[in-house]
Amino acid sequence: MAYRVVLYCPDRHLTYDGRTPDEVGVGGGVTARVRMARALARLGHSVIQVVNCPQREVIDGVDYVPLDAMGRIEADVAIFNTSGGALDLSPALELDLAARLRIVWLHGTQSPGGLGRLPYAALYAVSNFLARTVIDEWGIPASRLHASPNGYDPAHFDAAEAEAPEREPFQLVYFSHPSKGLDTALGVLRELRAHEPRFRLEIAGGARLWGGVETAPVQADGVHDHGLLGQTDLIRLLLRSSYSLQMQARDEPGALAIHEAARAGCVIVASPVGCYVEQITDGVNGLVVAESHESEDARASAAHRILAMHAAPRERDRIAQTARAWALDTDTLATAWTQDWQSRLGEAVPEQARCGYCSRSAWRLADGDHCPACGLFTRRLAAAVDA
Repeated sequence: MAYRVVLYCPDRHLTYDGRTPDEVGVGGGVTARVRMARALARLGHSVIQVVNCPQREVIDGVDYVPLDAMGRIEADVAIFNTSGGALDLSPALELDLAARLRIVWLHGTQSPGGLGRLPYAALYAVSNFLARTVIDEWGIPASRLHASPNGYDPAHFDAAEAEAPEREPFQLVYFSHPSKGLDTALGVLRELRAHEPRFRLEIAGGARLWGGVETAPVQADGVHDHGLLGQTDLIRLLLRSSYSLQMQARDEPGALAIHEAARAGCVIVASPVGCYVEQITDGVNGLVVAESHESEDARASAAHRILAMHAAPRERDRIAQTARAWALDTDTLATAWTQDWQSRLGEAVPEQARCGYCSRSAWRLADGDHCPACGLFTRRLAAAVDA
């Protein structure tokens, strides 16, 4: 069933459209919005993005409309989202809104402004960690939560893999905002190069990801700082890399980098914080370093485990293959979203499953099992690998 879908984001700290993530590069919230809108359009939905874009234009089947050009929204499904700037949904209260189903799509642990006054049927959270935070700290009933991670764009990988990139066994990659753990990544590189000087670190991202001012590139032995990269070039870089350094202190709500690196076949080296706890199983689909990411012990431990992986390529390949099978793509997630809408609108009854957390009845959707009782999501790793 095709729906008329409107995604509304009032953030004005960045100007972008459907081309920006691929051609220029931008933060995860904007990239996720563009990516999901494109996937929903591919499913046959009529999709409008009301965002801070420069002009009205149809891009990849999605109608992009500037914020000031639309005061009335008529839709089957209206999705509200903020991921930067003031984190404020209050402008949505000024809209003349007619929608059968209203959803707020959450990307962070801070409750957005205006949420308490915005009528909605469900909150979509980008991880179980974020769903639990909303339930425990915001006081939202679990029955209103739907956990759904951000996924990779399959078209990017199809195009990049057609070029048959060669993976570099000594190449690590850090692709994020510098504040998340760039210093740690550089520390791990130094530890590695003390044992094997062929290790090198590729950096992508920077302050401009979140609308900040461009900073000078990192200058260090074995480092290549690309600055901000569009998704097209970023995926090529990931496919040539062997390890993705994602060690940080931030309680990550649901980074795009997780599923992108996993799909690329990088071994993710992560800290047990935020959604990493639920998404990375140590020694199965990545490596988890328990110590505080800023400590010398953590950097030494990460380097030691990477060296062990390098000395055992079959083990590295096993973890990488498991991660590739586990990673979720936007087309699968868009299908699961549609199934959820059909259920909430009373137009279809999803297959039943048993919740992996509370053992009550869950809905089996395209991406995994979603529990309407506890609001959590189960993606069984073994099933994902077998598939």
